[in-house]
Amino acid sequence: MKKVIWVLLVCCFYLIGCQVNTNEEIKSLQLKDVIVEQNMANTAKEIVLSMDEVTEVKGVSHGNCVYITPHVKPLDRFFLKEIRKKSHDAIKKRYPDATVHVSTDEKIFIEIGKLEQQLKQHSISEERLSKRLKELDEMMKG
Repeated sequence: MKKVIWVLLVCCFYLIGCQVNTNEEIKSLQLKDVIVEQNMANTAKEIVLSMDEVTEVKGVSHGNCVYITPHVKPLDRFFLKEIRKKSHDAIKKRYPDATVHVSTDEKIFIEIGKLEQQLKQHSISEERLSKRLKELDEMMKG
């Protein structure tokens, strides 16, 4: 019985030790092209956050596209379509040449929040960001 426990402990330590090295290698690979300016997204977030109905905003920009997800007060959730339209129009007024995507979907809100964190931590490449935003764009349409 003691031998079985000893073997399991050795295997666990071996597996844990192997994972630490691969994570460091992955992070060093991802840090090559991580700088993506978020000035457009930050301005768009300020515009949307100034609305009375909105309590929190997440947003990411890439190239000429802005992805914004406002979190709306519970009573105002009955007017989501109007809030999306008002947000879209306000951002489009500020950035007429930009492609603006606004979603009040909770799943999109969480995913954009994750992307924001990864951008702040410099743990996502521009390639990966572009791929994730295309996936989110498809989710917003469907």
